[in-house]
Amino acid sequence: MKIAQVVCTYPPYRGGIGHVAHAYTERLLARGWNVHVFTPLYEPVSGDPDYVHRVPSPVHVGNAGVVPSLFKRLSGFDIVHLHYPFFGGAEPAIVGKALRSDQKLVMTYHHDPVVAGVRAMVYEAHRKLIFPWLVNRADRILVSSRDYAETSDLKAVPGALDRMEALPFGIDLERFHPGSDSALRAQFGWRDDVPVFLFVGGLDAAHHFKGLPELIQALGGMREYPWNCLVVGDGALRATYEANAAAAGLKDRIRFVGNVSEADLPRQYRAADIHCFPSTERAEAFGLVALEAAASGIPCIASDLPGVREVVLNGETGLLVPPRNVEELRKAMLLL
Repeated sequence: MKIAQVVCTYPPYRGGIGHVAHAYTERLLARGWNVHVFTPLYEPVSGDPDYVHRVPSPVHVGNAGVVPSLFKRLSGFDIVHLHYPFFGGAEPAIVGKALRSDQKLVMTYHHDPVVAGVRAMVYEAHRKLIFPWLVNRADRILVSSRDYAETSDLKAVPGALDRMEALPFGIDLERFHPGSDSALRAQFGWRDDVPVFLFVGGLDAAHHFKGLPELIQALGGMREYPWNCLVVGDGALRATYEANAAAAGLKDRIRFVGNVSEADLPRQYRAADIHCFPSTERAEAFGLVALEAAASGIPCIASDLPGVREVVLNGETGLLVPPRNVEELRKAMLLL
C-alpha cells in the first residue's frame, strides 16, 4: 500500500503537527508500508531521507504554503493522509481526491486555525466557502480528542462528526520516564533544593499562543520565592522574550537554552520539578509536552482549554488554570 503524508511543516522544524506526521511516517515505514511525505520547501534542508519531498511553494506566509504541484504528485497513492490546517496544500490534495474516486483520504484535524488581522477575514471566508467542501471529501477524520472536536469548526459541517475518530497522540515511554538530573542542574549552577519550572515550546510567531509572556509575568510576581526556570525552544521571538525576562528582573533566574536534541530533551524534564503549559488560544488542542511531563513524573500546570483538559487531569496529574489569567497561573505555581 502506498501512503502519502501531506503536512505544512516537518522536522527539523519544531512543531506539533510535523512531529505527529513524522511519528506516523516512521511507524508506518517500520511496519513495511510505502510512505512518502510532502511538505512545502520554505528553506533548504539537508539530510532528508529519499521519502521526504519538500515541494516548491511559490507563495507562503508563515507555515502556510501554496503547493499546486501536489495535485500531480499525489497521483498513484492509495491513501492520502492530510494534516490540517494546511492552507495551500489541503486544496490540491482534495481536488485530487475528487478526481480519483479510488483514492482514500484521511484527515487529521489538529486544531482550528487561529489568525488575526487581514488573515482572519481571509480565513473566515475560507471557513464558510471552502472548509465544508474540504471536510466532506475526507473518508475519515481523526482528532486528538472528542472534547476538542465537538467545540471546533468541524461541528458546523453536517456529517463531519459521524466520520470522526478520536485517536490521541502518544509518546515513547522508553525515552520519557521519571528520574532526576542533578548534573544538568549543576551545569546551570542551580541547587537541587530549589524548585525548577520548565517551559517547552516554539519561540516563533507561529507559536505565539504558547503563553511564555504570561509565564514570565507570573514569575515576576514570585521574586521573593526561591525558584529557577528553564525555557527550551527557539525562534524569532526568543530575543523579545529574553528582553521581557530581563525587564522583569529575572535575567539570572530564567535560563533560555534554545532547541535541544531529541536525545537530550528528556533530560530537561528530569531536571525540572514542575512543567508549565500556559497556552492562550485554541490553536493548542492537545499537548504532547504535557504527556512528556507526565511520563517524566512531574506535574503540569496547563490552561483549561478544550483537548488540553483531557491530557492534564486537574488535581491528579497537574492543575488547570484559565487561559491568560496570570494571577491564577501564579497561584497554581506557588501551590505546587
